[in-house]
Amino acid sequence: KLHDPTDERDHLRRQLEEAEKLEIAAVELRRKLFGSRIVSRTDVGDLGTDVKSLKRVFPCGGVMAAIVDDREDVWANAKNNDTGRPGEPPDNLLLVQPYHWTPFSGYRDVNNASGQDLSKSDDDKSSSEKEHADKEQDVQLLWTADILKRLHERYYSPSISLEDRDKLSVPSLLRSMRKETLLRFPQANIVFSGVIPIDKQKEERKVRVPLVRYAEELGARVLPDVTKGVTHVVARRDGSDKIHRARKEVPGCYIVQPSWLMECYWSIARRDVAPYHMGPMPKRPTQLSQRQNQLHISNVDSQ
Repeated sequence: KLHDPTDERDHLRRQLEEAEKLEIAAVELRRKLFGSRIVSRTDVGDLGTDVKSLKRVFPCGGVMAAIVDDREDVWANAKNNDTGRPGEPPDNLLLVQPYHWTPFSGYRDVNNASGQDLSKSDDDKSSSEKEHADKEQDVQLLWTADILKRLHERYYSPSISLEDRDKLSVPSLLRSMRKETLLRFPQANIVFSGVIPIDKQKEERKVRVPLVRYAEELGARVLPDVTKGVTHVVARRDGSDKIHRARKEVPGCYIVQPSWLMECYWSIARRDVAPYHMGPMPKRPTQLSQRQNQLHISNVDSQ
């Protein structure tokens, strides 16, 4: 008996129809899960200039997602990012160090300019760009990978029950991770000197000055002036009255550049003060607190 090709044709047609249905379902699923699609400024033009919205990607608000960006103003400008405070970016934003590449200096790319690097002053912006461009090893990617790994370990910790895990979110976990950075070994009490403009110091601001916000989110206490409890004076230049009084009246107080605070924030880890210290390193009042601080720094660096 000769083989009838009709049956085989019908069978292949049914297989093709099933495959097409699966392909359509896969495309819809990719759209729901974002997939490889890139959301650019033109996709959210109705929100206004320099605005990015989590709800355009995640209708639930993105409380189970981490955002990596070198600009926080575009997220703070969105009115529908429920995880953030008014005028401030959402807690699940991982702010990274801006990267400047020399061939693109002076140009605006299609996604606007890079974020502001508060670790540098206006006087050394040009040298900052060259420094970033010429770096052979950029540690920010390692810092970000470490943060995401720690975030993952916290969420899936064996010590957390399934019921408690359902109550967790990325913003709450990152908020607690930041808070622990300068809260212990011991808690950092920070005074700013020559960093925040005088007009911004006197204003009653609903939105915190970025450097003050970074310090407070990292668990530090920000003080208006030098007292016996001050642990760090953050300044752009040496020689201010606050620095003189800190060295004279507060044994063990560190005098550091803003880059120390910024790198603590970019890495969500307590960085060693030595590379950022101005003047001679102070002697800690007790050996115990010094050993605790060094142990914590050593553990962070090893990670």
